[in-house]
Parts: sequence; structure tokens; C-alpha cells
Amino acid sequence: MKRALLVAAAVLLSTRLAAQEPDFDEFIALIDAALAQAGSATHPGERTELVRYAKDGWEILISAAWDGAEWRLLALRLHHPERIDAPDQRWSDRYRALLAALAPEQVREIEPPELFEVPPPGFLPAFPEELRGRQFDIGQFWYQARWFNDGGFDQDARWALRSFELVARPPQPQ
Repeated sequence: MKRALLVAAAVLLSTRLAAQEPDFDEFIALIDAALAQAGSATHPGERTELVRYAKDGWEILISAAWDGAEWRLLALRLHHPERIDAPDQRWSDRYRALLAALAPEQVREIEPPELFEVPPPGFLPAFPEELRGRQFDIGQFWYQARWFNDGGFDQDARWALRSFELVARPPQPQ
């Protein structure tokens, strides 16, 4: 029994470590290609949701709306299925609120978001398998990055990205 638990723990740890850290340059190229492949929409405000997979298994959920000339990114969810499967409730709530509040004519007001690697938290103490996250606003977008410690205590912590999410904040009526 004890040996079986050790084997199961080793398999779980190796599965978690199997996922490579994300390559944000590759993600930007995948997002751009996905939106280009989506073609044109028929009317402003029309939405699309696209899913793409990076070579190393990272999954990208892309939500965009047509502004009359091009696709504008509304929301993005980047995660590795071996590390996390369901979106955070805060992301889901913000995404639903955006869709409920966004008028078709407001889509053109949404500027492109920044997509960048967020440094993991470095404050101590740190515990094995601890989960941490950061939320912040930049420009018109709300961002959230979440990590887990697949290392040890304190200075031996190794923070691995679980997910990177963003959602546009609805433009304010003028």
C-alpha cells in the first residue's frame, strides 16, 4: 500500500513536470494566425471563440469580436490541461459580464491587450504544492496569472505557471 502511494505520487509529480513552461512568442503567433484564419464576419459585434494548441500542449481559448474591419480580442485563457482544467470563476464572471455589457459599436474601442510573461510571486514562506496568483489591470484589460509550487519550501520553491487569463473591461458609454 505504501509503495503504491509513492508510485502514484511520483506519477502525479512527473505528469505535472511534463508540461513545459509556456512560450509567449509562440502564443502570439498562434493567436494572430487563428484570427487571420477566422476570415471576415458579416456584421460588427459578431463574436467567435477559437481554441488552439501549442506544440508543447498549452491550450489557448481565444474570444474575439468583429469591429467591422478586423477581429478584436475580448478574452483569452491560456492553460496546460495537465496543470489545470477549469477556468477560474473570476475569469468566467468577468467574461460573462463583458459579453452582457458590450454593444457592437463598442468593439472598435477595444485596444489590443499586452501578452507577456508575468514573473511568479517570490515572497516567503513558500510551501510545496502551494497555489498563488496575481490579478491586475493594464489598459482596457483585467489580467490574472496563477502558479503552483512544484518544488520545496521557501528558496527551494519552483513556481510553474498554471494559467494566464485576461478579459477586456467593457468600454464606458460616452
